[in-house]
Amino acid sequence: MADNPDPAPPADDAAIIRQGVTAAIKQTLEPAATQRAYPGHFTIVADGHWFGMEATWPGLDSWQMAGAYLLLGKTQLVRDYFDYVQASQRADGNIPYAIIPAEGPPEHATTYNKGMHYPEDVFVFDPQREGYSPRKWIGSCSHWIAGINPLGTLAAVSYVLLGDEFFTATGDQVWLAAKLPSLDRAAQYLLSRKSANGLIAGAGFYTEMPPRHQWDGVAQCYVVHVFRKCAQLHAARGQTAAAARWTAEAETLAAKFREVFWRGDHYAEYVHPERGVVDLHGLSDVNWAAIAHDVATPAHADALWPRMMNEPAFWHGGMPTQTVTKPFTYQEWEFWESHEDVGFKIAVGQLYDVAAMGRVWFLEWQACAKRGETKRLRESVVKVCQMGLKDGGFWHERYHPLQVQRVDWTGPRGYGEYPAILVRAVLGNPAVFADVGPLG
Repeated sequence: MADNPDPAPPADDAAIIRQGVTAAIKQTLEPAATQRAYPGHFTIVADGHWFGMEATWPGLDSWQMAGAYLLLGKTQLVRDYFDYVQASQRADGNIPYAIIPAEGPPEHATTYNKGMHYPEDVFVFDPQREGYSPRKWIGSCSHWIAGINPLGTLAAVSYVLLGDEFFTATGDQVWLAAKLPSLDRAAQYLLSRKSANGLIAGAGFYTEMPPRHQWDGVAQCYVVHVFRKCAQLHAARGQTAAAARWTAEAETLAAKFREVFWRGDHYAEYVHPERGVVDLHGLSDVNWAAIAHDVATPAHADALWPRMMNEPAFWHGGMPTQTVTKPFTYQEWEFWESHEDVGFKIAVGQLYDVAAMGRVWFLEWQACAKRGETKRLRESVVKVCQMGLKDGGFWHERYHPLQVQRVDWTGPRGYGEYPAILVRAVLGNPAVFADVGPLG
């Protein structure tokens, strides 16, 4: 990936946004959509130089990018991508969060890929398309932090939400009729993760280090959202009994979440199996999730919102959005290494996911849109654009807070998450960005 010189600073907010979104599309999203490995394939880094030239990441990254491709009119690409991910679905309804070629046993089978069981987990996908042949693939549904298993709900949630987005974008009833049983099985898998305490297990929804052992508030909100979307999809097919069932499951989980997590003027971060409710790191992304997905009651949202709006630490160093507002307060017992020996030395620190990440910003701007806070939504878009434009129109995966008012990026240059969510924010809220004008 060639380095580009830093562009001249645009003159106004609309120009900053236009230049940033254009860079996201032209320098990351379009180059990533190679369809190299199968129809609909795209890499999660602009040129595929990290995380595998033929790999797929159905948990989060690929879902976020697929949603951006839908907004860019690449409907067939997303249709084909969905078919591939559906082929990876397990008998229990779960979806792998990572998929790689399986011509032989996977590399790193005793370290990062130890959740891949060869050959039991191998599946064959035949695109039945000119230029492509049937190939063997293997996915991972369990994490290398095996005892805690963070990301335990991520891929199944992402799969259902992409299915809902595709149907919303196309209105294709024939497609929905064919796919709804698979989407329903993914939601049923999520329901099977319900613990005796009434919460959905699976640790950190999109965080691994620290893993939020074992009931992450973000995960609860996303699963409520999925159950409601399942209800809407069944209703679109006239299946009223199934719709009522998923609505009941959603509201039961939402009520349990509020009962356990509400702290009087905000929501806690997660529930630990030994320490109970954990609320040690200031305000967290759980609060954005609760508002974005209508899990917070109106009274809770009204009490919480002024605190969220007056908390500068979410944008530490000028980059939206940090996972927590007190990032330097984590305790040793919260680290995965306090719970298990994974059998190998990892290359990053225990607080690797305590950072500004696109996945958190996604929840923030959705919450802002829900509350009509369009000024902050727009300001966040400008800040994200400015960060990328400072780096030649590329973004990284994480922006870690330093103990001064700066952030330090980690992860590959050209990572697709921020560009995808930037496109979603601007193209998904046209009234807020009507002055930005043509893109590309």
